[in-house]
Amino acid sequence: MHIRTRAFRTIAAVVALVLVLPLVGDPMTAHAAKSIKELEKSKKQVQGEITQLDNQLVDILSDINVLEANIAQNKADIQDAKDELKAAKKAEARQYRDMKGRMKYMYEHEQKSVFTMLIESGSIAEFLSRVEYARSVYEYDRMLLASYEATTEAIADLKNTLEETRTNLQAQESQLQAKQDFLSALISTKKTELADFDQQLARAREEAARRAAEKARREAEARARANAEAVTRQRQLEEQRRREEEQRRQQEAQQQQATARNDEVDEEDEIDYDADNADYVEEEEEVQEETKEETKEESSNPAPSTSVSGSSVAGYAAQFVGNPYKWGGNSLTSGCDCSGFVVQVYSHFGVNLSGSRSSGALTGVGKSVSYENIQPGDIVCYSGHVAIYAGGGRIVEAQSTKAGITSNRSVTCKPIVAIRRVV
Repeated sequence: MHIRTRAFRTIAAVVALVLVLPLVGDPMTAHAAKSIKELEKSKKQVQGEITQLDNQLVDILSDINVLEANIAQNKADIQDAKDELKAAKKAEARQYRDMKGRMKYMYEHEQKSVFTMLIESGSIAEFLSRVEYARSVYEYDRMLLASYEATTEAIADLKNTLEETRTNLQAQESQLQAKQDFLSALISTKKTELADFDQQLARAREEAARRAAEKARREAEARARANAEAVTRQRQLEEQRRREEEQRRQQEAQQQQATARNDEVDEEDEIDYDADNADYVEEEEEVQEETKEETKEESSNPAPSTSVSGSSVAGYAAQFVGNPYKWGGNSLTSGCDCSGFVVQVYSHFGVNLSGSRSSGALTGVGKSVSYENIQPGDIVCYSGHVAIYAGGGRIVEAQSTKAGITSNRSVTCKPIVAIRRVV
């Protein structure tokens, strides 16, 4: 009977493994998907940078257009200032010649002119008026000449200012032109980089598709092998049952023969019969002993091996519910996976399980516990997963990337492979 039980357990384990394989996932396929996401993120970032650079280039081109318009206006203003300066200098020269001529005439004919004005004047008042008029003409000439000189200087200053403005505008235009060239080159580089990302994404997607196909092929082969093994084990089991049934019939026949002989033979014959059936008796005792050992293991409830209570372990583990799941992580706060969660929780209580940093390796730590004797703090091992029993039929675990660390699932949410006690 125990042989049949072990055979059923083997078949169940094979079938469970086939069902769990697709859930565990292929690390290489997950890595390929992660690479595609990173490439898409980088591509989107470069596209954003190109958009920003294009906007900057548009602003610079707009500034260059404004500067070119200002430079053109500046050139026109400079030309106007040159024309005005030329006209002002001509007017100044003409006024200077006229004034110089009048002054020369007045100096050369000064006595005669004053005497003539005195003779020709009808009165002293008229004479003074004529003298004052001559002086006024002289002062007017000087004032007009000074005005022309000031105008000439102002126009010259304006021309110089406009020349400086043109120099500054040309310098700004050169700087903007340099920025335009730099941005154009940078945009060209970014577009090349973007094209390279497209090529990398295409290659990554092809690789991801290849790996997915390879994973599907491996899973199909694994299922086929498992099915073949299950069929083989089923046939072996049926053959074993047939042999056991045959053996049972033979034993019944022997027992019937022995009963008949006991009625007819003496004590010596009975002793001989026992000797003849010693092998059968010994085999039956081995079967009973093996059955007792199996029953003992199934109902095992080992005593505590440390002063740490399992409830303390479960309570400490529950403090981290809600924290993130991270594949390969070892931090109870910033992220860990299922085996890392168990190892780090027990590490807090001085129990070092780092040498068993996987769900499979944790099935061999501590001592075996039967399901009916499970207690808070016991390690519950599943195929490809591990958790800590929290009590009340629940487990606390690093469940998945989406769920994080939780304590809301039943201990029987999956087929249990082993229950181990380390405290």
